[in-house]
Amino acid sequence: MSFRHEGNGEGKTVINFLERGNYILISPRNATNLPANIAIIVNRAFLDWMKKHPGIRIRAVLPIMQDGQTTALHVWYDRPDVAMTKEEKR
Repeated sequence: MSFRHEGNGEGKTVINFLERGNYILISPRNATNLPANIAIIVNRAFLDWMKKHPGIRIRAVLPIMQDGQTTALHVWYDRPDVAMTKEEKR
């Protein structure tokens, strides 16, 4: 799934969302010639995704950095509609 992110007046960066089970990768479609505010764009895309998925419990986030800026996010999460075992709740 991809969408053109319009955050902060920047409409040229396309953000990809690769979802697999309880994992998502949020990254720009083109990793070259990134705008100076790519960290803000990726953060805004992540926040927009969270708003569309209420009740998600984030387990871990691994940022991918380039030149000191976050350019992508690996996110592992639990869904509210899936019952967790006792060990997963710990």
